[in-house]
Amino acid sequence: IYDNRAPNTADLRICRVNKNCGSVNGGDEIFLLCDKVQKDDIEVRFFTDKWEDKGTFGQADVHRQVAIVFKPRFHRRIAEATTVKMQLRRPSDQEVSEPMDFRYLPDMEDPHGHKLKRQKT
Repeated sequence: IYDNRAPNTADLRICRVNKNCGSVNGGDEIFLLCDKVQKDDIEVRFFTDKWEDKGTFGQADVHRQVAIVFKPRFHRRIAEATTVKMQLRRPSDQEVSEPMDFRYLPDMEDPHGHKLKRQKT
């Protein structure tokens, strides 16, 4: 019997996020409201065609199966704002939610990307 309300089989859906952008350095705390999820079987996935990473959070950061507090990670340096996709993913069956846009903002201490340029030796 298929129960669409059971958190381990229900469709994944992001209902709302408190912000859809963050620093390329990571560390911004984001609140995501969603339909019911299992706290031990959920990921917040960030991706492009050539890159993928997951938001950082623990089981204690999943509140009553309907909210996740997480921090996005990003390991590349950028000189200008970069838009990627964000979605929920259930690892047990690889089910995913509809993706939504998330913008990584450049390091404000280096807004022109000078750190990106090669240093002359």
